[in-house]
Amino acid sequence: MTSGQESLMSSKDAEVQRQLQQLMADIESKSSLPDRQGHDQQPVASNQKLGWLERFKGNALLPLQILAIPWTQEIIDQVFFQGRWNLPVHPRTIDGISGIFTSAFSHANFAHLIGNTIAFTIFSWLILAKSRQDYWITFLIGWLGGGFATWLLGPQSAHGLSGVVYTLFGYLLFIGWLEKRIIPLFISVFVLINYSAFIWGVFPTHPMIAWWGHLFGFLLGILAAFGVYREPTGPRV
Repeated sequence: MTSGQESLMSSKDAEVQRQLQQLMADIESKSSLPDRQGHDQQPVASNQKLGWLERFKGNALLPLQILAIPWTQEIIDQVFFQGRWNLPVHPRTIDGISGIFTSAFSHANFAHLIGNTIAFTIFSWLILAKSRQDYWITFLIGWLGGGFATWLLGPQSAHGLSGVVYTLFGYLLFIGWLEKRIIPLFISVFVLINYSAFIWGVFPTHPMIAWWGHLFGFLLGILAAFGVYREPTGPRV
């Protein structure tokens, strides 16, 4: 065999060896792919779980952060002013315009505030279970819209968070029937079964209760539901 032939055979052997090595590398990479995918999916699942927990924590605390405002006001009022520092909305007066913004966070006493706190927290959490965006829209409509409606149409001065509570209540009652999705519908049915007695608050059943504020809030809650609901485009969940 000549030196040229030996060189040619050597080059062919080297090429064959290179191809065999490449083939083995491909086989090893394919065989280890499921393991790598399994390891890759675990951090993703953990991140998704962590993200859900973070969102839940933020949503759970949001109503309590809002409630810190009226509770601070009431504590200051009772400790330093013996219950005389009230911030109501006075209908159709220049001085009463500021009450559009402050009346929801002012209460007559701790009993008044505690009653509103419980309902506000429960209804807030129910809306937040569906949508944080819907919650902010509904809350702002109840706070500012309710304050303005009382200033414009109310028969006398009023204050308290109950108008906002009724806005949340109205939204919750109607959103499920509008969207016809499983989760919103379940929430609406739950509120209807457990809190339907709230509807009596929109009628003049007690002389010391600003029922008109409840009525304005309830109607604004229905308006909010019509304004934010989304037509189902995919699975109804």
